[in-house]
Amino acid sequence: MLVSVVLVGFSLRAYHFSDWLHFELDQARDARVVDDALVGGPGELTLLGPKAAGTFLRLAPGFYYLEYISGLIFGGSPSGLAMFVMLFSVLSLPVFFFFVRRYFSVLFSLGLTLLFATSAYFVMYGRFAWNPNILPFFVLLGFLALLRSVDEEETQRGRFFLGAVFLLTLATHAHFLAFLALPIIAGLFLLIKRPRFSWRVWVGAFVIVASLYLPMALNEAATGGLNTQEFFSAVTKKSTKSDHSLVEKFLRDSSEHVLGALLITTGFEGGTFPSITLQHGKVEIKCATKCDRGKWYGVTAAAVLIMSIAALGFLWWEEMERKRKDFLLLCGLWLLTTFALFLPLSYNFAPRFFLVSGMLFIILLGLFLVMVRRFLGGGRLGTAVALGVMMALVFSNLSFLFGRFGELSQAGTVAINSAPDRILKDRIRVTLEQQMRIVDLLEQRYQEHGYPVYMFSEPQHRRALTYLMELRGIENAVLGFDGIYRQGVYYLILRTQSDLEDGLKKYRENYTVGPMTSFGTLTVIELSPRPEAIIGERQDFSAVSHSDSTAPPRYTWKEFFHRTSTPSADQESGTLDQLEDTEQNQ
Repeated sequence: MLVSVVLVGFSLRAYHFSDWLHFELDQARDARVVDDALVGGPGELTLLGPKAAGTFLRLAPGFYYLEYISGLIFGGSPSGLAMFVMLFSVLSLPVFFFFVRRYFSVLFSLGLTLLFATSAYFVMYGRFAWNPNILPFFVLLGFLALLRSVDEEETQRGRFFLGAVFLLTLATHAHFLAFLALPIIAGLFLLIKRPRFSWRVWVGAFVIVASLYLPMALNEAATGGLNTQEFFSAVTKKSTKSDHSLVEKFLRDSSEHVLGALLITTGFEGGTFPSITLQHGKVEIKCATKCDRGKWYGVTAAAVLIMSIAALGFLWWEEMERKRKDFLLLCGLWLLTTFALFLPLSYNFAPRFFLVSGMLFIILLGLFLVMVRRFLGGGRLGTAVALGVMMALVFSNLSFLFGRFGELSQAGTVAINSAPDRILKDRIRVTLEQQMRIVDLLEQRYQEHGYPVYMFSEPQHRRALTYLMELRGIENAVLGFDGIYRQGVYYLILRTQSDLEDGLKKYRENYTVGPMTSFGTLTVIELSPRPEAIIGERQDFSAVSHSDSTAPPRYTWKEFFHRTSTPSADQESGTLDQLEDTEQNQ
């Protein structure tokens, strides 16, 4: 049965994996870094990883190294670089089963694992390459090893502890919140349990952490600790970003958890909550028409989540078996820590944050159903009702997931209207297959004339399309309002459902509008420069100018060991990246 559940999860994650791949700004940025290593060898891997969104702080580079290995095995294409994320997402399913099996029965564990396997939220995040997407696997396996390291029935507790240290430390490379949350959760758990390990085990744990953070330490040594300074700046910035009171942040954080639980367990994205603010000591509750339509889903989800958390506390209090009690203790610490860390971010919340803790919502639901089963007498009726609820939620997720797959299948041919996206926050559906067809058109025009391609689109699409053009050797630059040359083909790529005329308005002074080609949710518009706007015959691409970047320097291994004063080059312009990341988040 477990193998069948894993195969279901694999099928959902692998279905049209390459065709419908989500490949946008962050994916193209990371692919450039890994491509350098695939061409020049592992010495071209960087000592620092991706940036935390909206800051210049960089994470440790573990994600890039895993993506590099994926590229070596499956090829350097966008789908080859993303393959390891899909595989880790599939492997997280049996890990989840053995994790929840520490407390639940076999049937309950299988039911919850099937819900995890079909959750539209986790399926979609398992279908493309992004550094937070590997968190479920490493967090679950790390916590499973941590539980076994304090289990007195285990004969290799020290080895499980070292495994937990390795897995959870590597997980901190994947996201800023994981970097903060996982050491706190594990530290509190160990303080409460006080396991006894030999000094060799503690030394081994220190060596593991030091080794995994060695690249970052080397970069810090070479730059005078600039990334550490960015860390404190990022913490301060994210903590003081909004002027809302602590009470407002608590209420907002609670509502985000409720709606996150609803999304993860059902796949339904239409739940809402009223906006609650404190003005001059008075509570203001606002609920517009959109909020009013989904408020009862939100209220119902809140009631279930509150009862689930109460079930966690009650079951922990009454549990006598140490192994099961440790499981509940870890889940409680996991919930409290992440909730507290989300408080400063509650008004700037992103769905990906729940990749650190979203698995908990399925576990909490299981605990709620345990109490329902008890209320119904604990016999076959209670078990049937609990499993029936799980299966209903599985079918709910599959329904919403297949609807999304249907939209992805049409994205390249039909200008479909999709509902507001609370999983990936996409405004429209765009697939890699669709982007490749657009690049086919640009390549055709490039070969017809032998002219560089000048293109502009929204940042998340432009960076990806530029990367795909570079893979084909297409000389290209950004479409602008100046620097217009006679030898060039010029394209503007806009969302089909947007106001195309408004998007063209600022270009009409320097260009005349040519043919428009629809690629479903995106429309490619050819522009011809007006004679008076042309400043030269052809742009000289040999004189590449690098814009000044205020981002801290990032070395590769090769640059570190052959360095002068600064790294020779960074594939990213820090200022531009921060601007584009900000635009994308908005």
